[in-house]
Amino acid sequence: MSNFEADIVSRSLVAIVDIGSNGIRFSISSKAPHHARIMPSVYKDRLGISLFDIQYQNGDQKRPIPKEIITEVCHAMLRFKLICEDFGVSDECVEVIATESTRDALNCDNLIREIELATKWKVNVFNKKQECDIGCFGVISSFNLVSGLFVDIGGGSFILSWIQCKDGVVRVSDSPVSLPYGAGALSRRLHTEDTRALFLEIKKAISEAIYKIGIPEELLEHAKRTGGFDVYSCGGGMRCLGHLLISQEEKGDYPIQTIINGYVCSAEKFNRTVDYLLLKGHIPGNDSTKIFKVSEKRSKQLPAVGLLMSAVVDALPPLKSMHFCDGGVREGLLYSRLPDSIRSQDPILISTQPYAPLRADKYLNILKSSLPQTGVPKLILGRIAPALCNLAFVHAGYPKELQSTAALHVADTGIIAGCHGLSHKIRALIGIALSERWGGDIPENENNYKQKLENLIMEQRLSAAFKGTTLDYDKNVNAKIIWWTRYVGMVMFLICGVNPGGNIRDGVFSFCINESNEENMGQTAHIKNSKSSSSATILDVVIKLNKNDLKTSASVRSRIMILQKNIRKLSKGSSLKAKISVEYL
Repeated sequence: MSNFEADIVSRSLVAIVDIGSNGIRFSISSKAPHHARIMPSVYKDRLGISLFDIQYQNGDQKRPIPKEIITEVCHAMLRFKLICEDFGVSDECVEVIATESTRDALNCDNLIREIELATKWKVNVFNKKQECDIGCFGVISSFNLVSGLFVDIGGGSFILSWIQCKDGVVRVSDSPVSLPYGAGALSRRLHTEDTRALFLEIKKAISEAIYKIGIPEELLEHAKRTGGFDVYSCGGGMRCLGHLLISQEEKGDYPIQTIINGYVCSAEKFNRTVDYLLLKGHIPGNDSTKIFKVSEKRSKQLPAVGLLMSAVVDALPPLKSMHFCDGGVREGLLYSRLPDSIRSQDPILISTQPYAPLRADKYLNILKSSLPQTGVPKLILGRIAPALCNLAFVHAGYPKELQSTAALHVADTGIIAGCHGLSHKIRALIGIALSERWGGDIPENENNYKQKLENLIMEQRLSAAFKGTTLDYDKNVNAKIIWWTRYVGMVMFLICGVNPGGNIRDGVFSFCINESNEENMGQTAHIKNSKSSSSATILDVVIKLNKNDLKTSASVRSRIMILQKNIRKLSKGSSLKAKISVEYL
């Protein structure tokens, strides 16, 4: 970060205190315009006090929040006040938000008064509608495109709504429904009430709620055409369920296990898991089974979450995919205050922009010249290719043996891993593309990891927001996306080898798509062998090179040979085929 940028960020810091049901979250984030879309934080902490559990410590009999707990909360607030001073955040830039467990506390006024006296900060207690709206904004901020149903499982309540965001314009239900079926509340009831009776009660309540939230006709019609609704979820109960689902992937093969935001699973898999929790009353495995990011307390609550979501799925219209995120009050509050022009920005492009070479636009233009006019997925043209050009030289200073491996992990443990708003699919794709940009030479264990990333992509359903024509499982489309992702990475290996300095000199070399073949890119050529006949689309790419230019020396020509070899391997066994040839000028 330059001194100029650091100065901008330091003047743009805001602090948020989220007094939730299961903990109090402290954060300091930047709202500087150049990266406001991804809401980077400079500080995060959490006080593990569950105000919900404390109020119900004696069973169903609700009690006031004890004085010693209020004192502990105030001490934590005062500590955060000192931290804000260290970061240069003034009191005017601090917001304290309280939600359900504070709002419904018997001594709510006393808690708020003590906090305000201790800190001199005003506490803003959200009503149910405000809490739901901020939750919706938090979820929307967690994805590039959003269109579907919204669910939030807190400690004391369950919220149902619908959400949509197009070109930065957010639409949510005017009448969201909040029901008393939070993970903590339902866990208590499960100990004393009949499971089937609870299931039927929840199902009836959800069936009525569906009509109250007023799902727009366009969302209903789109869901009918595309195999069901996408459901976007938040809240601690759903996050833990997401981590359970990740842990249940066959042989532990799911490659991105430490980031819950952007994880997607099919409705079928989700249904099997929540039904298991409902019927068995415990998580899969034995008593010693430990699931990443699922505490002992949360583990005990998962059967209640399973009961809830099993009833919810039963009552809702057909579902297609479940999307998990970690967007909460912090993200929702920040995102709700952004102009549409910033909301509409793509997180993968904003997160990679700081690393872009001097003339990233020139790299992108020459990369696009190696692509046909039709047939390339928009995801590649609009997201992967620009992000790849931005990150093209991030690993230039790494040892040669490390470059492809480090690049593969750029979005799961690397420099953009902490970016808010990236799906697991986009993380996998940019890692694959960037690894190929450095030649794709990786050891066997990393090659296995790369295959897991490709499997992750292949299993993805295309979401309703993707706007395709057929959005059920479409492995052909996903295979095409992987092919083009690897292709653009391989081509960048050559482009960056010829132009390693962040700028592209004119007239050194260019790409030309064979026009006769380009016209047939949407058609198929039949390739026959002794065993079978398969169809393939052939892309004929000609590299036009100035043989006498210093920039096209032997080292560059060797890169061309590597590119030709890699493209042959990429084309082998694929319905997409490419051929690279060289024409010297």
